[in-house]
Amino acid sequence: MITIQTHRLEPSILANARNKSLTTEWLREGVNKLMRDNREILDADGVDTSLFYNHDPATGRTRQGYPLVIYHCINGLFYLTGINEGAFALGKLAGLYQTPFLLGGIEFSGFREEKLGSEFNLGVVGQQHTYSLIEWRPVHHTQRSAFAQLGMAAKVNELQRKLEKHLTNELGKYLKIDFKGLKLEITDITRVYEPLLYKKRHKYPAFDIRFTANGILPDMITLGNHQALGYGRVVQQ
Repeated sequence: MITIQTHRLEPSILANARNKSLTTEWLREGVNKLMRDNREILDADGVDTSLFYNHDPATGRTRQGYPLVIYHCINGLFYLTGINEGAFALGKLAGLYQTPFLLGGIEFSGFREEKLGSEFNLGVVGQQHTYSLIEWRPVHHTQRSAFAQLGMAAKVNELQRKLEKHLTNELGKYLKIDFKGLKLEITDITRVYEPLLYKKRHKYPAFDIRFTANGILPDMITLGNHQALGYGRVVQQ
């Protein structure tokens, strides 16, 4: 059983926040400022504030494991998803901003909790379910050239292998979900993106795909590279 909660950032009536040029990196930077402005309150409430930027405060390095706060930009609007301790942390921060506030120069009317359910039993089940992954980045930039040289069938096989690894390693290992007996199949690649830049340095191949799996996965979790920034978002079909 894991806890998942998503909050939507609502722009004020006068603000034009439906801006597709703004990224989840912009969102994370803005939310981190909100967190820093309220760190004493959040610390007193028992919030692990390092979850908001996914770094170990002692070393400055990226935390090992699955990100427990995920930033999304969907059709120009912004959402944050918290998992387990991240859901608790996000709920505490959202509770401080129920009235209009500025985020990165844009006025928002507040955080609004999405009614998507909160507790999920993830893992293998008896029947197959269909999912999409949006802007999935399964191939590390160091593997991009080798991946590009594969034939189409070999590419699909490699993507399927990576998808299984993402589920069993990322969700199974770090969120303690049992995926023993998992059976999955990529049924369609619906979009292939030009390799996408990350922090203006490295290019990552990205895909929208559909797949079937005998497992339960909730919307708004993410898989693959840069999952904390909303890439590889799961959508139930």
